[in-house]
Amino acid sequence: MNRESQAYTAFPKGRFFSKAALYVCIMAVVLLLSVYIGSERFGYVDLALYGYLWATVISILLFTARIAAWTSRPPSRTLWKQGMKLFASARGWKFLIGTLFDNIGRQRFISGRSWYRWGQHMLLSWGVLFSFGITYALVLNWMHFELVEPGTYSVVVFGIPLFRMGVESFLAIMLYHGLNWTGIAVIIGCLMAMSRRERDRKNLVEQTKDFDIFPLVLLIAISITGSLLTVSALWMEGVFYLGIALSHQVAVCVFLLYMPFSKFWHIPLRFLGVVIPMYHASYAQKGCSRCGREYATERQIKDVQAVLTERNIPVRIGGTNLQMSDLCSECRRVSNRLAASGSFVKLGQSQMVLQGNGFNGLTVVSGRTETRGGTDSDATAQPER
Repeated sequence: MNRESQAYTAFPKGRFFSKAALYVCIMAVVLLLSVYIGSERFGYVDLALYGYLWATVISILLFTARIAAWTSRPPSRTLWKQGMKLFASARGWKFLIGTLFDNIGRQRFISGRSWYRWGQHMLLSWGVLFSFGITYALVLNWMHFELVEPGTYSVVVFGIPLFRMGVESFLAIMLYHGLNWTGIAVIIGCLMAMSRRERDRKNLVEQTKDFDIFPLVLLIAISITGSLLTVSALWMEGVFYLGIALSHQVAVCVFLLYMPFSKFWHIPLRFLGVVIPMYHASYAQKGCSRCGREYATERQIKDVQAVLTERNIPVRIGGTNLQMSDLCSECRRVSNRLAASGSFVKLGQSQMVLQGNGFNGLTVVSGRTETRGGTDSDATAQPER
């Protein structure tokens, strides 16, 4: 790789490692404080969950490092900064709540494909999210149960008693067996996903066992071994309980450590990505400099141009203050083809005429307002299908 290539493909020296180390240290301190407060100064640490605790902490720190890598890339960093600015307004928060409801709650991004895939994804996503919520709360000692009187428990969150419930009450059964209910949803969702992948194997040319199948197998193993713990405790008088518990712990720890590098990395990324539709909807639309059709927001185009300039790869149109990003994708394609064939390209919105610059780019033609070698209007860009 030559020096010119390194100028815009390499990270500035030390940027990623220093930021990742900073974010990981901050997250480690936050986790330590949360465990300290939640366990009431380490008074309610459950030693049976000690292995889960360390695997959870390491998993969260690995996720933090990956998010640091994601936000270190100039496009992602620009998008992240713009998204944070939007949260300063009430309109931004309103849009955020609506986007979370559509993308996370209703999952409209996948409902258009098929009802089967939507149901599969709903079972998997909500089963996994609720499982993580319960697991993190218990393992990190954010929540625990205290016996306040015979047959009555108090639910304590971060040292604050929230409510009491009877041991045999419906609410207690739902809470105590929360992971069993979510495990059932996860098993059904995983089986639906594996069945679809088997049926559509010829269409899924990029499917790999380690990236697509192994996480589903791990989720099924976790859910089954977790449910077997309940079966052993309630109906088998504890037979095989220790072996099942060790198997469950190994499966959970492997999943937690594998997750930041697996397909499930998109879980936190999905929440980070809610700023994208808000980013597109909160600014005025920009028209293409050639055909006039709106194709992106003014803010987005300016950010794209700023990022390309930062990476020393701006795609300017010679003799003008325009860049190729001022054209919509269809007009960029048509303009490059016209220039490559020797034709002139007319920008209908500014009456400028362009030609190829001999280096796979465009430059202005002085004093020309019409084309040669065929009319540009004959090559009007059509929307992509």
